Amino acid sequence: MVITTLLSWVIFSIVPLQVQTDKHLFITQLQADLYKIQSHSIHHEVAVILTFYPVSNKYVARSLTGEIVVSRNVSSAIQFDQAGTIKEIVFLASGNTNRFGSVHFRTEDVLIKLTFQIGQGRFYVQEF
Repeated sequence: MVITTLLSWVIFSIVPLQVQTDKHLFITQLQADLYKIQSHSIHHEVAVILTFYPVSNKYVARSLTGEIVVSRNVSSAIQFDQAGTIKEIVFLASGNTNRFGSVHFRTEDVLIKLTFQIGQGRFYVQEF
């Protein structure tokens, strides 16, 4: 009985750790993908369109030539939040974005906000 209790305690303590790990991995991967998209647009001197698909929980970046630069399925622990203002953004050949705004994601207890700033293609990720 003691062993069963200890195993139950270990299993239930792993679940929050998994959610935290998924969130950290998502943020790290998202930032890496955005830098890759921006670098691709500058290096190849072509605009890249980044589209967010909330229903299928993924995002895809395509160049104007149709080449897929990034296609990423998001973990089921992370969901798109409808409060964001951006569903699609274009990284221009200069690396700048065509607009500013934010995309929101949600975990069980945390709001993740990806914000694109106006000018120079800057972005940042915040947790609330």
